[in-house]
Amino acid sequence: MLTDTQVRELYANGRFAPADWAEWQKNYSEFLGWVRSLSDAELRNPASQERLWKARAITPVGPGESVNVTGAFTDSEVVDGFVALRKKKWPADPTSRAEAIQEEGERILRLVRERHAKRQPYAKLWRAFAALLPTEFHCIFRYEAHVRATKLLLPEGSEPSHVLIRARLREVLGPEGGDMAEHVRRSTFCWWLHEQFDAISRGTAPIASVATSADRDSSPLTLWPYGKQFKGNSCPSNALELYRRIIQECLPGTPRADLVEILRNLPEFSSQSPSALRVHISRIAGLGLLESQGDTLRPTDAGEGLLENDLPDVLVERMIERVFPFAGLLRFLAAGQRATGEIHRHLQTLYPNWTETMGPSQLAKWAKLLDLLEPTPDGRYRLTAYGEGWEKRLPSVLPAAPMTEQDREDAERTGAQAASGDSSTAGKKEWPTFEQLRRAFAEDETAKAFVLHDRQLRTLHLAWHCNPQRRFVLLAGLSGTGKTAVVRQYARLYCQALGLPLNEHVAVVPVSPDWRDPTGLVGYLNALHAEPTFQAEPALRLVLRAVRDSANPYFLVLDEMNLARAEQYFAPFLSTMEQDNGRLHFHSHETPVNDVPPSVSWPKNLFIAGTVNMDETTHPFSDKVLDRAFTLEFWEVDLENFFSRQARRQPDVEQLLIELHGLLEPSRRHFGYRTAGEVLAFVTAAGEDISPDLRAELLDQAVLAKVLPRIRGEQSAEFEAMLQALRKLCVARALHRSAAKVAQMEATLKTTGITRFWS
Repeated sequence: MLTDTQVRELYANGRFAPADWAEWQKNYSEFLGWVRSLSDAELRNPASQERLWKARAITPVGPGESVNVTGAFTDSEVVDGFVALRKKKWPADPTSRAEAIQEEGERILRLVRERHAKRQPYAKLWRAFAALLPTEFHCIFRYEAHVRATKLLLPEGSEPSHVLIRARLREVLGPEGGDMAEHVRRSTFCWWLHEQFDAISRGTAPIASVATSADRDSSPLTLWPYGKQFKGNSCPSNALELYRRIIQECLPGTPRADLVEILRNLPEFSSQSPSALRVHISRIAGLGLLESQGDTLRPTDAGEGLLENDLPDVLVERMIERVFPFAGLLRFLAAGQRATGEIHRHLQTLYPNWTETMGPSQLAKWAKLLDLLEPTPDGRYRLTAYGEGWEKRLPSVLPAAPMTEQDREDAERTGAQAASGDSSTAGKKEWPTFEQLRRAFAEDETAKAFVLHDRQLRTLHLAWHCNPQRRFVLLAGLSGTGKTAVVRQYARLYCQALGLPLNEHVAVVPVSPDWRDPTGLVGYLNALHAEPTFQAEPALRLVLRAVRDSANPYFLVLDEMNLARAEQYFAPFLSTMEQDNGRLHFHSHETPVNDVPPSVSWPKNLFIAGTVNMDETTHPFSDKVLDRAFTLEFWEVDLENFFSRQARRQPDVEQLLIELHGLLEPSRRHFGYRTAGEVLAFVTAAGEDISPDLRAELLDQAVLAKVLPRIRGEQSAEFEAMLQALRKLCVARALHRSAAKVAQMEATLKTTGITRFWS
């Protein structure tokens, strides 16, 4: 919140107002003067009521102007409410006064909504209140903008309130007196604060105002570039209600893991599958309506705005900006009425990956739900007045899917390089065969330490070489079985056979759980600098090297690939690898930015591996991902083979681990090579000259710390038998603490029907 001194300095002498606001402030002041001059009888006149409801001199309200309230002009109860506002004695206390005015506004709003309006005329009504009660209101009627002004003028945690904001200004700047011009200056000052919010918050100099009285709520929308936009958006039958309910449930801060269950317990959403709900939650976050704070989801200011307003302006804006080709749908209908089939075919033209009508129909369903289009008597569709208002805000050029002409340009460029003796394809070495790699794994000192059967190596090799267009494998299974290490060794030996530097041809990228779009994988365009820059991530740098050097292999390893939803952050890769002439798009500039081109052809020398652990912390893969990948399972753990490769053998520890593994494997709670190796290392670290009792104590601690935490499950005969056998084995081996822990888990299982190490 700004201090009193800061408010006075920013307001001093009206310096905040740009010169081109003079006309707006003049019209605003004259309109307030006209309202004040009306007698009660004149105010009741339908023509006066119409002018009051259409008070654009105060400020336009964007698409909210399209809400038809004609019936309210002659509704005696509504008109009486407006007339009474000017005479009513409001409480002296600002908080009480704000509550009273809010209550009266909501009463009139209900009357108009129930009797005369298809949608709630929220912005129009409060703008009329601003004309009738100029001392209590400013000119901001869009929720997000109001929140910004509130953060600067009211204490932290305050709800947006016209009355309290004007009261703060009155407290700091003194009474306005009867000067309408001063009321207007203070009202427009609030709009200026909203515009300058970022600069003021950073403590930098205010920027030049870009909004004038003509375009304050109708400035052109800034659409995300094609490569960043979501492609389509699923629309369940109760989509708007679902979006609002999800946001509402997150108001107190809700763990993502709990949110799905909360929604599933609501009757209206119980038919939605957990996976579908997770998709909707992720999309709402992608639209900027929710944000993650650690493991907790909370609404953004925009999300709260969707809850506050009946008119879904904020959702419409985010859909147009971030969902492709939503803007193209509005532009197409602006040219005239269209039949359903025409709409679907046009959307498929805009996004050729839609070979079926499901994607286009879902997008059109959203447009109807948001009241942007409506049916005509002959069964066609046209834009509503609300939709026309949004279409007018579209930029002249919309983001578009990549054009095949670019592929031809790449081919011409490749030919020119070949003619000039470009070395990227000259003297290409033969890539190693499976037999060469099998021998390398058997002979290489580092690779020999890994347990990898010939059938696993053969499957990996063939999966990466059977389709040059799509070299994509998933290595799924038990954590600690060496999935990432095996791929790294494969890539190392592959590059070694070709004499290639490993650091330039291999990138291991840990996937972050907060990845919601491709920026975490490839990077992003930073347009805030005076000269735009592109922050390239390691994966993008590897892709660009692969494009420039098509004769040699490049390996991209996505570690823990399903910690985030691959369908979101990996979407451009999934889409492009499926197309014969596909292109990866990075930004919308016509020329390279920091040596990052706008797009590149799909590199057929790019080998992609995703390592996957399947547990409650990860996301399942959709068919879209699985259809494009070869999946290799790593659930089998050959401990005897692993132990035989160890430089120092510990028969007693090895035998215990084999017995523990045998007990846990049927329940799929067994452990991998990493755990076995760390238990061996833990005991070895104590040295050779320790007593048998200390060795047993250390082994007990190692089992307690590395093996038992994996155990969890629900009550069943098999699970109970496993716990019983595990406890007996611990007792027999004098693992007293481990035996006691297993006994505790057994007791919890009998009491609650479920148990885990941490209970």
